[in-house]
Amino acid sequence: MKKILTALGLLLASGSTMAAQMECMVDTAAYDNWSQGYCISLEYTMDNNPNDAIWRVVGTTKPISSVIWSEAASGCASSSTYCTKPIRPYMEHVGKAIVLYTDGTWTSVQATAYFETGF
Repeated sequence: MKKILTALGLLLASGSTMAAQMECMVDTAAYDNWSQGYCISLEYTMDNNPNDAIWRVVGTTKPISSVIWSEAASGCASSSTYCTKPIRPYMEHVGKAIVLYTDGTWTSVQATAYFETGF
């Protein structure tokens, strides 16, 4: 019993067990939902047009100072935990971000967005 209480105490003392993560979604005419790390969608169209991918940072337990977006998500606002960019079908688009916290610490997160059409 003492070992269990000690382990529980160490877990609580170490802070939150939930770390920052990145989720994504591809905005298509189909039912879209958020997925952690990798999102895939199908669009039943006969075109090769881009759709919007949306990345978001979730699970942060500390106040955020800013977010540095990169790769497919580059150029998004550093004041936002969301990023929306058009992506082409049949290609993996990796969105990455470095989350800077107000206490001087940081973490890195990423997610890959992908979709297909009937083309």
